[in-house]
Parts: sequence; structure tokens; C-alpha cells
Amino acid sequence: MTDDRLSGDHVRGKTLSEGLGNVWGKPVSIMGRRAFVKALGAGLLLTMAAPVLSSCESFGEAVTGERTISDHVGRELEIPTPSKLEKVYFTSGLAQVFCFTLNPELLAGTAIQFTKRQLQYLPEEVNELAYMGSLSGDGEINREMLMVEGVQLVFSISAIGLTEANISEAQDLQDSTNIPVCLLDGSMERISDCYSMLGSILGREDRASKLAAYCSDVYERVTAAVDGIPEDEKTSLYYAEGPEGLQTEPDASQHALVLAVAGANNVAAVPENEGLGMSNVSLEQVMAWSPDVIISWDYENMGGAVEDIRSNKNWAQIPATQSGRVYAMPSVPFAWLDRPPGVNRFLGVQWVANMLYPDRYDVDMVQVAREFYRLFYWVEPSEDEIKDLLGNSYPPYRG
Repeated sequence: MTDDRLSGDHVRGKTLSEGLGNVWGKPVSIMGRRAFVKALGAGLLLTMAAPVLSSCESFGEAVTGERTISDHVGRELEIPTPSKLEKVYFTSGLAQVFCFTLNPELLAGTAIQFTKRQLQYLPEEVNELAYMGSLSGDGEINREMLMVEGVQLVFSISAIGLTEANISEAQDLQDSTNIPVCLLDGSMERISDCYSMLGSILGREDRASKLAAYCSDVYERVTAAVDGIPEDEKTSLYYAEGPEGLQTEPDASQHALVLAVAGANNVAAVPENEGLGMSNVSLEQVMAWSPDVIISWDYENMGGAVEDIRSNKNWAQIPATQSGRVYAMPSVPFAWLDRPPGVNRFLGVQWVANMLYPDRYDVDMVQVAREFYRLFYWVEPSEDEIKDLLGNSYPPYRG
């Protein structure tokens, strides 16, 4: 990242009066000491400081190095200005992905314990980040490590509307570390608001605007493409989670939102397991639901049951297995559907829509994925690497 700071070259090698010249039209040589100091503070410093200000910083903020913001639940926070912000952390992998897509250099550590496979699709510097914990799934953050590492700001970002539990959790972390914790709504519907706020805080407004525009465009194009499909004509789909494929997500779960947006008929008629999701089901239930398509966790990175579903005789009577429409969800560096349910979903929703309705959402997923990885993840896999991730879902099934 570049830092357009003012060097001393502009006045180096000159006397004070030569270097300063006139201040507000008055020669320095005839100004009294008090008047000179006053003019210097009010005028010259503003002029000299201007090149180092972030576009979202005022002169007063630049002098103090702090600014006051209100997060998405109205909590007022004193945080460093963008030019003073050097280290941020997050309460979950979801928030980490948001921050990573804007400015990976600010990450003080990682809330995700990456596999070697995931690291193949991330910049090399990510491998150097120390794991500092996560509050996701009843986990814990190493609070002492936050303070020792000099973390200046922590982000808590939700994939759905922020709750009282989110607020309480953030306040507790803030009180125990004296580090401000900023709560943001990162749901699909508020993606632009989330990126706008993050961009302002991190001093990456232009990049945030670009990423938000991409997400908004994808959401509009996918929903427009699948709009109007009669319910009885939607492709029935089962999302197979866990090592046996017998855990899943009903429509009410945030982990199933991509399926709904992409126009799938999610067959999982089970109660939601709030939080981490993964409601238990039986194979008899899946057989009764008779899905036309199954999306499963992959085995290599997530320990899923995709190969067992394809080959085990107990699954053989399900239409999806009979027609070969059992697909492994691409999951590196982040799962395309969820976990974390963040901006990665804007790639996943295109994958599902194209796979289920290729005539309605007609895109080349190899090129779509390469563009997404380049734009959001700072890497550009080859066509062969993306085809390997897509597996038998590329080219899309056309019935």
C-alpha cells in the first residue's frame, strides 16, 4: 500500500524564512512571535498536513489521531483515524474476511485456522498471521494477546441483523481490553452499508465502493434471473453437511440464504439449529424429500461426505445420486455458501444459480470465479485450478 506522506524535501536546505515564505500574505520577518505561532498553527500546518490526511479525516482528527463514529447499533466509539490505524482484529472469521478484502496489511492476526489447501489460494503474508481466537461457536479470543499485539480496533460483523447478544458480547470484549469494538451489519441486504462503513474506518473508501458495487450487482442480477420461477418448478436441493452428510440447514438458517436467493427449493423441513446451524436429519428423511440436487461439503478441506453420497448404496435411490447431480461445494480459501457467511456468498450465489438454472443465469463460472478471487482475495488462480474447485459442476448440468 502506498502512503502519500509529505516528505521534508519541500523546505529542506532553506532557512526558516525562505522555507516558509509568507503566511496568510504577511512576511514572516515582520510578524511578532505570538502572531507567527498563531498563523503557523492555523494556516501553515493545515497546508502542510493536507497531503497526509485521509479523505475521511478532518484536520482536527489528523491532529488528535482519533475520531468519533457510531456503529450500526448506535454505539459511539473513539477510534484511530485511518492514517493512525495500523492493527485491527475481529470477533469471527466472517469479520476477518470483510477486513481482509479491503486491506490485508492491517490484520493483526487471524481468527481462522487455515489449512494448507486454503493457504494455496491466499497471499503468502496470510500464512504469517498468528491465530488469536474467535468468539464464533462459543469460542474465545486471546484478550491478552490483543493488548500485547497493540490491536487498536476490533470488528464484530454479523451475517444477519445485529442482536442483543452481539451487543453484549462486543461490550464485554471492549470493557475487558479497553479496545473499541465496532458492530456492523454484514447481511446480504446491507452489504453496501457495511462496506461503506468499513471503507471509511480503514481509509479505503474507493476500494470499498468497488467491492460493494460488485456485490450489489450480483445480488440484483441473480434475483432478477430467478424471479418468477413457479414454486413447483424450482429445483429441489438438499445441502449435505457433516462427515456423513446428515446435517443440513432449513430456510430459516443464515447458512441456507444463498440457496433461497439463487432460487433453489430447499427440501430441509427441519427446525433451525440456531448459531452454528447443522440440524440433524436421517437418511430416511432425505430419501423422502427426494432432492434433484445435493450440494455436499467437500472431503479434502471440510471432511464432508460427498464421495460417500455418490457411491454408497444407501443413497442410491435418491434422484440426485441417480442423475449424478451431487456436487462438492468449493471451499477454499472460504466456503462459497457459508462458514463464514460473508462476502464469499456473492460467489456462491452465482455458482448455485448457474448450476440450477444455466439458461436463466448464463455465465462462465471459471471466469466469474477468477474475477472474484482477483478482486476480493488478492490472488488469481489459473483456469485449471478453478475447474478443479468446480469439479463436476462445470460445465453446468443442462438436463
